[in-house]
Amino acid sequence: MCKSVYMDVKRCMKSPSNLVKTKACLAALRIIKQMPEAIDDFLDTLDTLIYEKSNPVQMATVTFMIEICRYDKKYVPNFKKYVSILVRILKNLHMGNSAPDCEVGGVKDPFLQVKILELFGYIGHNNEESTDEMSDILAHIATNTDTTKNPGNSVHAELARTIMRIEASSSLRVMGINILGKFLVNRENNVRYVALN
Repeated sequence: MCKSVYMDVKRCMKSPSNLVKTKACLAALRIIKQMPEAIDDFLDTLDTLIYEKSNPVQMATVTFMIEICRYDKKYVPNFKKYVSILVRILKNLHMGNSAPDCEVGGVKDPFLQVKILELFGYIGHNNEESTDEMSDILAHIATNTDTTKNPGNSVHAELARTIMRIEASSSLRVMGINILGKFLVNRENNVRYVALN
């Protein structure tokens, strides 16, 4: 069935409708799990999807990229060219004037932030050039995310994980360790569990 529909799904990924693009991305994600040989056919569609302004499309696109990286690390170099746009998306979430609809507990779109940080973990692994490009925004997130509620804690947990995976500077690593230190002294057992893990 995947072989029969995947070209139609690819065409839907270029639809003018954001809803169709989002659904097509999620369908493509399921297709590559069943039919990994289709990954190469989908890569060129990411060049346009990553520049979409719609949060759901961005979320679906980044999730799709992560799934490709999980399947085979050989695809990670294809995504290095997207670091600057991903950094810009994070900057818009943190420093942009307009509050998106997806704000949760005072944190702008924590789900998208966590996914981008996870993707950074793959891209920045053994890659100093990409790590340098993302370091400033990682430091900004570490110091400017409200961690009084769980959405902020989830962003910080993924941030610490990302910092430990990439070729981070010593000052950035200290920030990551400090995040884990704050988690360990938190009164909530779930937060402490995440830090220990």
